[in-house]
Amino acid sequence: MGPIVFRESSKENEGDKLLNSAISIRLVIFFSLVVIYNLVVSFLSFSLKEIILSNILFVSIILSTRMANFRELLATPFKVNLKMHYPMTLTILDSLLFLILVAIMPLVKGGLYYFVISYVFSTLPGFIIQFIFLEKKFSFKPKIIFYKAVWLIKEAYPLAGFVLLAIVYQQFDVVLLTSYKDEYSAGIYSVATRLTMPLNIIPGVVVTTVFPYLVKNLHDRIKTDSINSLVFKFLFLISFLMAIIFSFRSETIVTLLFGTKFRSASLPSAMIFWSLVFMFFNYFTLDLLTAHSRQIINLVYSLLLVVSNTLLNVLLIPEYSYAGVGFSKVIAGFLGFLFLFWALNRNGFALSFINLKFFTWTIFIAAAIFLLSMLPLIIYLLASFILILFSLKFFNYFENEELDLIFRLINREQWSRYFQK
Repeated sequence: MGPIVFRESSKENEGDKLLNSAISIRLVIFFSLVVIYNLVVSFLSFSLKEIILSNILFVSIILSTRMANFRELLATPFKVNLKMHYPMTLTILDSLLFLILVAIMPLVKGGLYYFVISYVFSTLPGFIIQFIFLEKKFSFKPKIIFYKAVWLIKEAYPLAGFVLLAIVYQQFDVVLLTSYKDEYSAGIYSVATRLTMPLNIIPGVVVTTVFPYLVKNLHDRIKTDSINSLVFKFLFLISFLMAIIFSFRSETIVTLLFGTKFRSASLPSAMIFWSLVFMFFNYFTLDLLTAHSRQIINLVYSLLLVVSNTLLNVLLIPEYSYAGVGFSKVIAGFLGFLFLFWALNRNGFALSFINLKFFTWTIFIAAAIFLLSMLPLIIYLLASFILILFSLKFFNYFENEELDLIFRLINREQWSRYFQK
């Protein structure tokens, strides 16, 4: 429901009512889940301690940002008004309080109950302060209402299916790898995912920044096409450069970070980096389609991704082990990219950023970084960074209007003149 409420709130159209409605629906689901859980475990061989601890952990679904439930919805007004530094600061506060409570755990002789209670209730101050900010900044008052509840559920169900299938896509390959091979292979592959998983925050940050602009300008196709082109170019730039810089020195980087015993993780790591080139494009495309009420395409895409990735894993893992999982990610990501590319064209979205200049820059930077990869690692990374900056200026990768938009989005319009031709 989060993206739907975000979209409607960005239109400044009954946002508070829909936000309260989404919170109310989630509360009903939450309490139903807790009741059903406790009824079920009462018939199973759960100890009293396990039941108490699990019920305490259920509270974190409401209080914590670690669970994408209530705190995620409460952040919607901050996203719409580009004031995400408030909830982000509170998230840091949550983690800091938990760190302090864990640090003093030996002093107070805390046990398992202490740790679980600290984990859950260290988020309570941030939860309360976020409500205070909502009232002070946006005059938001929480209410239990079910405004347009049926419509909201109808709009949200394709995204619910998408999220479930996305979780399967992210996790099921490890299950298959362990089943077909062994835990050692799964451990090698887990190193690759550790390197790449944090990078998924990048498209999320970009989309959160531009989504309100997209929604507010839905009927101005010239303006939305220019925003879309800029975001696609930016996400390709980041993902392509990360993939190519890592790939040419993957073994050195993996060995440096994790030691020689994980050297084998370099190939699957490189493959996952290349899959991000497609996945970054796909991530923004899915939000773009959601902004235009085409979220059913998200469900079809996630189904295609899971089916293709699973089939490829079944075919490749027996022969290629963890490298087969990496290849499956790249191929599945590419198939998803083709599907979404077709969906964008079918729905009339322009992809004008793919032109001769774009391909020329891509080929040049790939060849140049390959030559630089023969240098020692630190020099290679520094030289690549300098080369990239000069190449963006020389090839005019971003148009002057796009640079203006970039700096306007980050509230640094005065910087634009330093980067324009």
